[in-house]
Amino acid sequence: MKQRALSAYKLGLSQPGVCQTAPCGAPYFYEEDNWKDDMELAAAQLGRLTNDAVVLAQARQWAQDEPVTPWMGADTARHYQWYPFHNFGHYELSTTDAGAGHVSGNSADGSTGQPASSYMSMYRTGIDAVWRKAKSNAFYRGIPFIWCSNNLTASFAIQCGLYRRATGDETYRELEQACIDWLYGCNPWGTGMVVGLPAKGDTPEDPHSSFTHLHNYPVSGGLVDGPVYTSIYKGLLGITLHGGDEYAPFQSDLVVYHDDFGDYSTNEPTMDGTASLVYLMAMQEYEANHFKKR
Repeated sequence: MKQRALSAYKLGLSQPGVCQTAPCGAPYFYEEDNWKDDMELAAAQLGRLTNDAVVLAQARQWAQDEPVTPWMGADTARHYQWYPFHNFGHYELSTTDAGAGHVSGNSADGSTGQPASSYMSMYRTGIDAVWRKAKSNAFYRGIPFIWCSNNLTASFAIQCGLYRRATGDETYRELEQACIDWLYGCNPWGTGMVVGLPAKGDTPEDPHSSFTHLHNYPVSGGLVDGPVYTSIYKGLLGITLHGGDEYAPFQSDLVVYHDDFGDYSTNEPTMDGTASLVYLMAMQEYEANHFKKR
């Protein structure tokens, strides 16, 4: 696995840029535009694995090239344009440099290092951009309602949590919790966004899943896409609500959510969003157990 990872990283160095999916005849595809965050994470991990100062210096440079994930503070973005939805490389570099006592000075290739705290400053800049939008509404909602808004929500909560734990700064604690609460029902529709969780709560019962639709097999634990701008919803092809709109009184000209198999834009369980949710919940469990023991 180490050799395969190094080979993939070498390919990334030789062919810089994005590699988008090919839509062919499909109307939608994943339109990722950024790649330096991916290379930063790879270099941070591989540099630590191999103790290669040159690779770590490359990671630090990519961190400077994209300090903030571009969707943060924006009103909209294209489908998966800025993926992953937060930069794990910043956190990995902060722990690597802090563990090595790296606060300043020159790396082996002659480049100047960065204080470990500077990566958390990058995190804070992104969080604050969202907070400036979120603090004006009752749900502390500053995340754009683009396709897979729940994925952004889970990922953003992770960034808030990592920042808080790394710095001890509680400034954005309520914003972090509001994102978690949003996923579990504190939203205009009053419904959780995770299939079957909580077990006795209002959660997606008719997700866009062939397992459930054809065989009545629950995809418990799956995080669904989440609400989208009404303007996006109305422009999508092939959406038909099969069971009516049970949340009709709570829809708006701004944003909609439907618990219906026919709405693939808001009610499809997503693998990457669910993976982020698993990580987020593991963080919460660890923190709860840690403080309980203390």
